[in-house]
Amino acid sequence: MEPSVLYSILTLGFGFGLLHALDADHIMAVSALAHSQASGGIQNPNRWSIKHMMGFCCTWALGHGAVLFALAALLIFAKIEIPAIVADFAEKLIGVVLIGLGAWIFWQIRRHKLSLEVHSHDAITHVHLFNTGKTHHTHQSVLVGTTHGLAGSAPVLALIPAMETTGRWIGPWIGLSYVGLFSLGVLSAMLVFGLFFGQLQKWIAGFGQKLFRFSRMAVASVSIAVGCYWLFA
Repeated sequence: MEPSVLYSILTLGFGFGLLHALDADHIMAVSALAHSQASGGIQNPNRWSIKHMMGFCCTWALGHGAVLFALAALLIFAKIEIPAIVADFAEKLIGVVLIGLGAWIFWQIRRHKLSLEVHSHDAITHVHLFNTGKTHHTHQSVLVGTTHGLAGSAPVLALIPAMETTGRWIGPWIGLSYVGLFSLGVLSAMLVFGLFFGQLQKWIAGFGQKLFRFSRMAVASVSIAVGCYWLFA
C-alpha cells in the first residue's frame, strides 16, 4: 500500500473520531453522568472540579474505544458478524440510560440539602457551603461509553472502514490502526469538551446556587429529551 494512501486512511480515522465524539447523545451522556455522579464538586457549586469532569470524558472515551477495538478484532481476524439486533438494542439502551440519568439528576436536586459551615480562625470568620449527603465513585461512564461503541454512527465511521482495509496481508493491522486512531480522536475531542464544559460550569457556579441548580436542571431536561428521541425515533 502506498504511504500516501496509508497516511490518508489513518488521518481520516482520527478526523472521524473527532467528529463522532461530538454526537449529541455522547455529549449529553457525559454531561449528565458528571452532574449525577461527580463527588463533592457537583453538589457543591463552590467546589466544581474541572479535573473530575475531564475524568468522566476520559473514562467514557476509553470504554467507547475498548469495545470498538474488540469488535474490530473479531470482525477482521475471527470473521465474526455482529447481528444488527445488537446495534438496535444498544441504541434503545442509550435512550433508556439518558432518560435515567436525567431523572436521577432531578431526584438529586429534589432531595439534596446544602448546609452552611461556619468556623473562625485568626479573628476571621469563614462561611462554607457543603454537601450533607454522601458521595460515590462509580464506573458508569466506562459502561455508558461501551454501550455507545455498539450504536449510532460508530459502526459506520469506524468498523466498516476498518473492514475495507483487509484486502491485503497488511490490511488487518491497518484496520486496527484505523480504529485505534479513531478512538484517539474521540478521546481528544471529549477531553477538549470536558475542559470547556467544566470551565463553563465553574463560571456558572460563581453566580450562586440558584443559577447552578438551574444549569443542572437544564442538563437533566436535555438528557431526557435526547433519550426519548433515541428510544422512540
